[in-house]
Amino acid sequence: MLIETERLFLRQVRTSDANALYRLHCDPLVVRLTASGQTMTRSQSDDRLALYLDEWKRFGFGFFIVYEKQPSGDLHFAGRCGLRDFGKMDVELGYCFSETSSGRGLASEAADAVIEDAFSRLKLQKLVAVVRPSNNQSQRVLEKLGFTYHKMMEHRGVNYRYYEVDHNS
Repeated sequence: MLIETERLFLRQVRTSDANALYRLHCDPLVVRLTASGQTMTRSQSDDRLALYLDEWKRFGFGFFIVYEKQPSGDLHFAGRCGLRDFGKMDVELGYCFSETSSGRGLASEAADAVIEDAFSRLKLQKLVAVVRPSNNQSQRVLEKLGFTYHKMMEHRGVNYRYYEVDHNS
């Protein structure tokens, strides 16, 4: 499964992405915004990769590895973006970009492409997203993409801001 935008190349996550994902999960910005300062261990990162691979097999969707196209024609690893099972028939949009790839609209561009795929290929009618209250960057991305804040919620023992976007929005 591949998706391409003007600046990005997204491909389905693979087992061989373990090192890149571990580096991403240890990136200072990622740790601060998504993990409350707790760096993932290699084992935790590998477990997360196993979950991503399993979701592709079970649901036909999951996370993509996101590369930024370079003027030289090379691809630069930027982060991950995709969909996850959120339970109760909900599908969650998620994204995570390195500090060097943040602040240039790459998350919005990748997420927009994933949303288009979710509504066209997968025929989903709604997506949800959860963001830590302190992660203002991700909240701005979601609002730019048309998501609406609904409530605070606890998920896996962490408080999040809960957003939704409908296909017809």
